[in-house]
This record gives sequence, structure tokens and C-alpha cells, in this order.
Amino acid sequence: MPQMTGGQAVVASLQAQGVDTVFGIISVHTLDLFDALFDRQDDVRFIGGRLELGCGYMADGYSRATGKPGVLLTSTGPGAADSVGAMGEAYFSASSILQVTTNVETEFIGSGKMATHETKDQLGMFAAVTDWNAQIGQIESIPDHFVEAFVRFGERRPRPIELEVPTDLLGQQADVEVLQPRDPDVPQGDPVQVERAWNLLRNAKRPVIFLGEEIHTTGGADDIIQLAERLGAPVVTGDGAKGTFPENHPLSLGMALGNRIWGQNPVLDWLGECDVALVLGSNLPYRSTSGVGLKLPEKIIHVMLDGDYIGRNYETEVGIPANSGAVVRQFLSAAGNTDIGSTDEYRNEVAALKEQIHSGLQEQWGPELKAWESIRSVIPDDTIFALDATIPANRAVRCLQMNQPRSYMYPHGWAGLGFAYPASMGAKVGRPDSPVICVSGDGGFQYNAQELGTAVQYGINPIVMVFNDSAWGVLKGYQRDRGSKPMATDLVNPDFVKLFDSYGIGGTRVHSVAEMTRAVQDAVAADKIHLIEVVMPDGFPAFCKN
Repeated sequence: MPQMTGGQAVVASLQAQGVDTVFGIISVHTLDLFDALFDRQDDVRFIGGRLELGCGYMADGYSRATGKPGVLLTSTGPGAADSVGAMGEAYFSASSILQVTTNVETEFIGSGKMATHETKDQLGMFAAVTDWNAQIGQIESIPDHFVEAFVRFGERRPRPIELEVPTDLLGQQADVEVLQPRDPDVPQGDPVQVERAWNLLRNAKRPVIFLGEEIHTTGGADDIIQLAERLGAPVVTGDGAKGTFPENHPLSLGMALGNRIWGQNPVLDWLGECDVALVLGSNLPYRSTSGVGLKLPEKIIHVMLDGDYIGRNYETEVGIPANSGAVVRQFLSAAGNTDIGSTDEYRNEVAALKEQIHSGLQEQWGPELKAWESIRSVIPDDTIFALDATIPANRAVRCLQMNQPRSYMYPHGWAGLGFAYPASMGAKVGRPDSPVICVSGDGGFQYNAQELGTAVQYGINPIVMVFNDSAWGVLKGYQRDRGSKPMATDLVNPDFVKLFDSYGIGGTRVHSVAEMTRAVQDAVAADKIHLIEVVMPDGFPAFCKN
């Protein structure tokens, strides 16, 4: 059994679990960890950010783009605390991040003696935004904790995990056995419940499939297509699931979002006319389902990894706490060679509804729809979008067609600003051969503009679209709609082209949809980090008319 430091045990354990990329910031408490990382830098790439919040979003974007856990390295106290916003987003958006952070020296933990960076209860601080977290008390147990973390990633709903190592352990030595990965026990559906659910589906006259955020991680996209085609069931996607079913497929009815910021959508009422809904991997969040009047049929089959959510917002006929991909394969096995199909009348109705959805978008958001369709026409199908909570992104949710899984990421869990740019960087690190486009407002981009230096230093090349209306545009609209007094929503911004130029990054300022589309096409072809500043003093809808 080899002797190694705690820092070496951490890096060796990460590598044993298949990790080849980590994000984070060095600190006085992590020097021994970085000594170990230096010795393995040919195998484990380190991306050093400028703020732990941005690093956390990078790890999140990496995870969403690859389906693998993103890894975040932080330090005790303020460094760890700066990442909490990103961890919360990942928790509520169902994204897998492993955060490895230090704590004060073992003798000071819980002492209240105010050692450097000491926190009252750092472990408790992360309990609210992690699926599991633990403090490691011995060097010898480091490998066990890492194996446990990765097994949990494979067995449970995707969420962050935090492991804490007291800083003194990182430099101490012990005999350590580095453990190899342990295959997770992927939760299958209970056979009795699966049979009940399958009987409902095969006898349904008007079935529908509702896909949720877990599908990006549990996988099985091709199996879901096969199941939908066998049943003749149309497919809608919920918050966080855009792209999990190809939106150019005849059975796709797009996003089941509407009202509020998403516009009128006939799907919201039509779903209530179906007789059975198969909900896969969605927690059916109130804000985007019942909170906006989404109707679902009385007979709901609800499949997701976290059984606590089943039946919470909608009554469920059959609840199956399991991996959605595994349950879909169980359904296909039960179907055998039988093609259930649906009636010609139902298929024609679905086709007519699909056309009604598109014509409705043309009627209410014609210029915005044309703008996003124009961009879609000049980019490859594997292009990845990372978006902030901004008006152009709210339109893209329904106007931008996405046909591949893990290609569309949005902070749907917490809806926090500042996600898009660092998430686009993480996505580009994870999938360097795919174009990546960041869609951000002028205010949201400035949450993490400091990561421009990170992008240049490590050669990370997303395309950055900053939609500039010199305002918190969403909130300014809310103030206007409710008759509030205009306050705190106007912004004084830098010259974004000059800001990017100061980092040696090219920028283009555009004033029309044609200019914007051409700039996107050129930037994708160049495969270099590039700013496209979309100047829209009167807002995005007005810009799209240019």
C-alpha cells in the first residue's frame, strides 16, 4: 500500500473515478492539493477561474454538456461560500457537481477560535444545496468517500455533492489504497408498477409523454424516441429538458411552457384532453406547470429518481421511483414486437396542433421567431446554447429549435443571473468540437465578466452574445406591466467591444437581425472566442423588427 499525502490521495481518487478536468481557484489552504495536481497535470486538466461562483457554473456547464459530474475545487470559508449560488442552481436544476473543499486545520474545526477563513458551520452551509456532503477525518478514508460520491451520482437524482478535507490532512502522509470505481446499482422500476403503467399506456387512446430535467443525465434519448413512435404518443418537454427529444420530430410538441414570460401556448390546455401522461424525469415544478395553468390528464404515470417529488404537485395514478431510462427500456421489453400505434385521427390532431403552435408563435412573436430561426439556419445541429434569464432567452425557449440532448442549458432551477457565460465555458471544455453560444443580457453578463481572463488563459472559445438594452430588461418590463414606479432597472454599462478588446478578444456590434445572423455564422466558422453585442435600446422585440 503506497504512502501518499492527503492531497495526492484526493487527486489519485479523482483520476481513478475517470475525472480528467477540474475547475477552481488555488488558495493558501489548498497548496498541498495543487502540489499533487501539478504532478498529474498531464492526466487531469485544471481550469483556474477568477471567482468560485463562475467556477461552479463552469463545472455545471461541463456536467450538462457531457453527462459526467463536473468537479470544483474550492478553499475554506469565503472561497467555499462564493460557490454556494452555483451549487444551489445545480441542486435545483438536477446537475451533478462534485465540490472538493478544504476546512480549517482539524484542531480548529468548531472551536470558534477564528483560525484563518474559519466558518461557523461550513458543512451545514452546504447541506441545503447538496444531495450529500461529508467531512473527511482521515487520509486513509479519502478514497472511500470519492467512490461513494460517484456511486451516488449513478444511482440518485443528479445533484451536487460536497466533500470537505481539513487543510492539514492534505500535507500529511499515510498508507492509502486508491480504490477503483464501483458500478452503481441503477434503480430499475418495480415490476408490478411497471406492468400497471404499461397496461395504462398500451390501452390509452390519447397518450402523451412529458420529459423532464433528469433525462439529460439518465440518458436513453433514442429509447424514448422509439417508445414514442411505438405508442404514437406526442412528446412535450418541461423546464430543463429542451432538446432531450428532437424538436424537428413529427411527434414533438415542443416545450410545455406558456403564460408569464413564455407566451400563449395551446399545449397547456390540450394536455388535459389526453387520457394518460407518462412523466419521465421531471419534478413538475409549480412555477412552470400548475403555477401557469398547465393541465394534465387524471391518469399520470410519474417516473423519477427522487420519489419524494412523485405526486407532490399533481396526483399520480402510478408512481415509479427509478431511473427513467431504465423504465423506458422496461416498457420497450414489455412491448416486444407489438406496435401499439395510435389512431389516424389522433395523429392528425397532433400534426394540426404542431402547426397551431408554430402559427401562434408567428402571431404573437413573429419577429423574434424569425430572428431565432435565422440563427438556427446558419449553425450546426450540435451547437450548444447556454442562456441566462433574459428576454431573448425567454423567447428562445420556444422559438429556437433544438434537436439534440445536452445542447441547451438554462438556469431553470433557481433562475439566477450570471450562469450563461461560465456555463458556456464549461460546456466548451467538455465538448470542444461543438460550437457553444452564450446568450446573456448586459446586466447578467457582468455577474461573471471576470471569467474573460480565464477563457483567454486556457483557450476556451465560446461565442458570447450580449443583448444590450442598458437595463434589467425583464424587471423593467414587470415594473411597466404592474404600473410600478421606474426605479433601479436602468444600467450604466462599459463599452463591451472595448472590454473584450482589452483581453485581446474580437468583437462585433450589430443593429439588425441580418447583421446578427451573419456575425454568428462568421464566429462559428472562425471557432474563436468572439463577442457579438446586440444593440437594442428599445428592447429585443423592437430589435427583431430591424
